[in-house]
Amino acid sequence: MSGKMAFVIGARGFVGSNTVRRFLAAGWKVHCFGLPTEHDMLADIRDQIDETEGSVEDTAAMATAMADSDAQVVLNFAAFSAGDGGLAKSGEMDADRAFEINVNGLRRSFDAALEAGVERVLWSSSTTLYGSSAHYSEQPITEAAEPRPQGIYGLTKAMGEQLSVCYRDRHGLETVAVRLPLVFGPGLWYRGAAAALMEMLQAARPGARHVLIGPEDMLDLMYVPDCAEAFLAIAAHSGAVPERLNINGFTTRYPDLGRAAEAAMPGFEVEFAGRPAPVVYPLISTGLLEAEIGFRPRFGVEDAVRDFIERKRRGDA
Repeated sequence: MSGKMAFVIGARGFVGSNTVRRFLAAGWKVHCFGLPTEHDMLADIRDQIDETEGSVEDTAAMATAMADSDAQVVLNFAAFSAGDGGLAKSGEMDADRAFEINVNGLRRSFDAALEAGVERVLWSSSTTLYGSSAHYSEQPITEAAEPRPQGIYGLTKAMGEQLSVCYRDRHGLETVAVRLPLVFGPGLWYRGAAAALMEMLQAARPGARHVLIGPEDMLDLMYVPDCAEAFLAIAAHSGAVPERLNINGFTTRYPDLGRAAEAAMPGFEVEFAGRPAPVVYPLISTGLLEAEIGFRPRFGVEDAVRDFIERKRRGDA
């Protein structure tokens, strides 16, 4: 796939920036589209990317930039974010803007791709569209499970997936909703659902003690390098791609994350304090992703924790 062009909307966010770096490492060219951000996570590699400043609220600007870039695939990571509280909290704070960016902005990106002649659009959906695990008697669940979102952010993703299917059926645009679980790793600056985990990882050093507060339930987690790798695998896939795909790294519990941190950093002690999660999400199956795309994550819980702590030691996290 060397020499292919990816057009990345929302490239300076956490997942978007990690994905841009992975595409560049794989030999792709990247054109970034979006608004300036307080946390520019691509500032150090600006000379390696092309970029256009613009908003997902402007279909014409996106279409022009896509056409000029000669992109083969579009990746849309744009989502409404206010402050450092995370995407779910932002949606509850300002539902109007969440719907405008997450739903209408997504629709406009599809329209722009049609106008520019780009045939494949990957976009970041979320497993938060599933809602409470109480709605799903058999787990892990597949992509066929009915969405039951309980928050505005999850609701915007469920609505986005309806748009995505409509554009497939009506226009033949190969839209792919990539359902992300909770993602953590280098560059995660905002305080969302992974804040407690990130605080523990940042605190890891010999002789330190840390109290990890979190739910005791099993949960799906993905280390961001694996998330970026999954987007690359889907974008580069030579055959047809399913309309929606669950992606995941591993399933674990917060106490196991604490033990993994202790093992990765001798002399670091982690005490776990249980606190119920506001929503316990169902565990997901990634069988479709493995069967259709052939992707399997590289990082398990111990590998991911060890890699992050090593990056932090080097100053890379």
